[in-house]
Amino acid sequence: MRSFSVILGFSVFVLDLLSKWWVKGTVWLHYYPLIDGFLTIQFVRNEGIAFGLLHSLQSEWKPIILSVIAVAAVCIVSYYIYQTPSDQRWSLIALGLLLGGILGNFVDRLLNQYVTDFVTLHWQDSFAWPTFNLADSAITTGVFLILLQTLFATKSEKALSALLPVAFCLNINASDPDQLIDQLQQRYEEIQSFTANFQQTLKNRGITQTESGIVMMKKPGLMYWEYREPREKYFVADGEKIYFYVPKDDQVLVSSMDLSESNSPLLFLLGKGDIRRDFVIEQTGEINDGESVLLRLTPRRPHPDFAEVLLLISSTTFLIEKLTVVEPIGQEREYELTGFKPNQPIPDDQFKLNIPSHVEVIED
Repeated sequence: MRSFSVILGFSVFVLDLLSKWWVKGTVWLHYYPLIDGFLTIQFVRNEGIAFGLLHSLQSEWKPIILSVIAVAAVCIVSYYIYQTPSDQRWSLIALGLLLGGILGNFVDRLLNQYVTDFVTLHWQDSFAWPTFNLADSAITTGVFLILLQTLFATKSEKALSALLPVAFCLNINASDPDQLIDQLQQRYEEIQSFTANFQQTLKNRGITQTESGIVMMKKPGLMYWEYREPREKYFVADGEKIYFYVPKDDQVLVSSMDLSESNSPLLFLLGKGDIRRDFVIEQTGEINDGESVLLRLTPRRPHPDFAEVLLLISSTTFLIEKLTVVEPIGQEREYELTGFKPNQPIPDDQFKLNIPSHVEVIED
């Protein structure tokens, strides 16, 4: 039975690495709702232990710390496999699952400097379990079996309870602003295009103006904002120029476009910029019982166009639900996105503005 435990561990190890390789190398699996409202496949880089522990630790000792923890865990589990009598079947199954799970994440980290997580269980947008992988599932199942042994098994089988501190150490989750930003940055870097409904609210000196419509974006720099309420207007970027068109004014403003020099927070939606590099990040609260997290981003260097940016991020999908730009003079411009659909097949012609012949064109 000991040999079966080793074979089980090796099988989990191989299946775990193969599943990670498949998800990481298959673009459409980087975000794929498998069961709508319940199970989503999404590629996440985890630089900590299982479920995200130590993800945000920034130290040159971090790889050594994680490697020592994993090697120690493998040695301890291997020792218990050797010591456990062959007739304790469920104990050996639990140990095999632990061995395979620990090895899977350890080798993945050695090869990539991070662990690939890709399974998210959630209930609609109201609750989400931390993203995990096959190795995490094996470790969790092993922990569960050890707990059952501790509660109901014989005295000799209960000796396995000494493994619980090691197992729990490999399965605790830690959520923090740095981890949210890493997952947010990765999420939008992987999105090639999207469509959404938006509501834009301008707040200035007690006066509030609200507009709404639809938005489409496509990398590397294509944008289409169609304002429908209360006044029809269009903001279109075709990759070379930006067009602002208000049909009632019979006028189009045209300016050149240079994304390399632009620092607009809206470019977060196209995966542009490095949030951690450019901003000081602070978590200011949670909304709807933790369903969403509010972060304040303050530029590391003074910026003429904005003093800070507020991001409301879904803790389930790591998508931006609301983006608020606070300008130095105190004016706030808020963008709320709903009905977000990533990686939609949007033709390039959608980002070309058809200007009627009678409309005046003003070049910047």
